[in-house]
Amino acid sequence: MKDQLLDLSKPEAARGDGPRERACLRCKTMFSSEGFGERICKRCKGSSTWRNPASASGGGGGTGSKARSSGSSS
Repeated sequence: MKDQLLDLSKPEAARGDGPRERACLRCKTMFSSEGFGERICKRCKGSSTWRNPASASGGGGGTGSKARSSGSSS
């Protein structure tokens, strides 16, 4: 059986990736991104909405699911 070498090079789609200016997906401001996995700027990541999304969406936070589960177990 012939030994096969494992190809550890980046896939075609990732070869063009690298640090560059990108538009934040939240506020659309241009910022320095380290790669295509970084799409939210530091200002948006530091916001309370980013750190606690439940309060921004109306405060669901799980209290509604607790009320439903306790009501169905009776």
